[in-house]
Amino acid sequence: MGFLNRKKLNKCLLSLGLMIGYLVFEIIYLMFGVNFSTITIDQYALLALIKYVFFMLLLSIIYRKYLKEKWYDFKKNFKKYCAISFKDWFTGLMIMLFANMIINQFISGLGENEEAVQNIISSTPILALLMTSFFAPFNEEMIYRKSIQDCFKNKYIFMIISGLIFGLIHVVGATNPYEYLLIISYGALGFMFAHTLSETDNIYSTIMMHMIHNFTLTILAMVI
Repeated sequence: MGFLNRKKLNKCLLSLGLMIGYLVFEIIYLMFGVNFSTITIDQYALLALIKYVFFMLLLSIIYRKYLKEKWYDFKKNFKKYCAISFKDWFTGLMIMLFANMIINQFISGLGENEEAVQNIISSTPILALLMTSFFAPFNEEMIYRKSIQDCFKNKYIFMIISGLIFGLIHVVGATNPYEYLLIISYGALGFMFAHTLSETDNIYSTIMMHMIHNFTLTILAMVI
């Protein structure tokens, strides 16, 4: 029992470390003299890409056995997992859109997170598409879904905490207090992605839908 407790504790500490590291990675840049108030959008996008690639490699090493095992399972049950993933994603998307309709009454324009993403899309569209549609979904699903799931046996507690954290990381640092209402819309999507992981027990199900979601929104942002 003691071994199991220590094993669970180690997983929780790993999850916490990954989340903190993912959020404060920019501090490393500050230590090397990067001034985010003076760099260009292109430079900022490059620094963001470095962060995404670093964490993708790190997560691939840490969870290499898990990822290999689940990949074979995903291919075997592709149609089944796709049906579950799409249903949950669509549910989360509808809740997200409905919540945004209400929240937009309190927020003028885009939230700060969306504005930053939009600026990168406008400046470096191909790089933005790569980051938002490939690196970000993989990293975020591994950190905010897989690593959190390892900490909780109760799937509902996992889903709630995963959704709340996913919502929070999309508004952290916002200067307008009303922007924290966006935790509801982002959190709803995160909650449903967590439900997908609970139902399929396969992280590739949520990575796939997260990629499709981000790819679709990025393409729309490019053409609208």
